[in-house]
Amino acid sequence: MQQSETQLIYWAPSRVRFNITLILAAVVTLLGVLQFVGIDPISALCSPARQAAPTTPDGQTPPGAETPATPNRSGNAWLLIVVGLGVGAYSWLTSPRQYRVYPDALVIMFGTPRRRTIHFSDIREVANDRGFMGDPLRVYTMNRRRIPLQVPDPDPMHQALQSALAEFRRIYPQYAPPPAEEPEGAPTPPEAADATATGAAPETAPPPASESPGDSATPDAAPPPPRNRSSRRRSLRDDTYDGESADSRPRFS
Repeated sequence: MQQSETQLIYWAPSRVRFNITLILAAVVTLLGVLQFVGIDPISALCSPARQAAPTTPDGQTPPGAETPATPNRSGNAWLLIVVGLGVGAYSWLTSPRQYRVYPDALVIMFGTPRRRTIHFSDIREVANDRGFMGDPLRVYTMNRRRIPLQVPDPDPMHQALQSALAEFRRIYPQYAPPPAEEPEGAPTPPEAADATATGAAPETAPPPASESPGDSATPDAAPPPPRNRSSRRRSLRDDTYDGESADSRPRFS
């Protein structure tokens, strides 16, 4: 990243100019500090003015008229200080302040000293459309993570990021994302549909070969009508034989 730091292509500040969370955390921390040193501005503004306890002529306080003791607020003061500092540190380290585009990475600057570097080899897509949370410019990583870029003008940032990403993939084509796989039930492409529509008709299956030479010689001859058992027996009895002897005649049971 040393070489990329000297070749800044584009940068844009965050569109959030005032960090409300950080301001509220500072106010809570200040209230805790004031309570710790003995000053309670909230109680002084909300509670009525305290009246002095009555005293006798000799300067003593009569029984039952003691001034109520001031509660110890050091525990509440420490709680406010810890909560204010914790929320303020979290907001300082997680709120982006600036976006920088380098030839091989996108760097998001948070509160000092935190920064986040997204290398172009880990970026799958840069989308510039209106999202659900109102962030039009988003970066999708290879592991399907969405990173919003909250810039005042997203169009120049999108053009600079896309051109730098395209140049990086031209130099290093091995880092280009794989093409999306088509689902199994995807429709037929128009080229294939046109080729099917304009192509030749499907070939019909050839007729089955005839079983006997006689059938192939007279294909138009009608098949003989079916015969029952009595007609078949009569045809066998009416057959003629060359020999007149009884041995040459067929026998029927």
